[in-house]
Amino acid sequence: MIRALSNTIGRAERAALRVLVVILPLMILINVASRALKVPIFWLDELAVLTMVWLAMVGLAVTLQTREAVAVTLLIDTVPKNVSNVLQCAADLVVLGFAVALLVLCYMWFDPLALWRNGFNVDAFAADSFNFVYQEPTATLGVPKFWFWMILPLVALTSSVHALANLLDSLREPYSVRGAGPSSASDSGK
Repeated sequence: MIRALSNTIGRAERAALRVLVVILPLMILINVASRALKVPIFWLDELAVLTMVWLAMVGLAVTLQTREAVAVTLLIDTVPKNVSNVLQCAADLVVLGFAVALLVLCYMWFDPLALWRNGFNVDAFAADSFNFVYQEPTATLGVPKFWFWMILPLVALTSSVHALANLLDSLREPYSVRGAGPSSASDSGK
């Protein structure tokens, strides 16, 4: 069930990546053309940078889901299979720990309960917590930055699901899942 959820989330993430990969160069090309015509669109620079951050964050989650992250496998390739299996489970556990830690830190940063206690009044929230996450605007867009920063808790959540699915796969079939992505997991009937 967790693997099926991870695969579904992974498909949505890959679709979002496709959109971002098309939008980012278009924004840059439009910006280059507008600068050449001496009518620069300043807010497009900032939006391109924020889009690049989203692209990197969603890409991180996809690489965790598909197990295609860069890895040094020198040790795993040289030890016996049972030791390799233990090392794979340990690596999956470390990734899950980092994903859950990021999720907890995002929860502490955005502090939704304190925001709710303050009646979703961002000024009262800031005065109460000295946390100005909801008030800081982007430099040229004029939009609160937190809308763009929401990618962090979203990716932390999806990465946690992917890491848990990978760990469960490693515990079930320790050696055969290495490199397992959405196609190999679904092919095996999970």
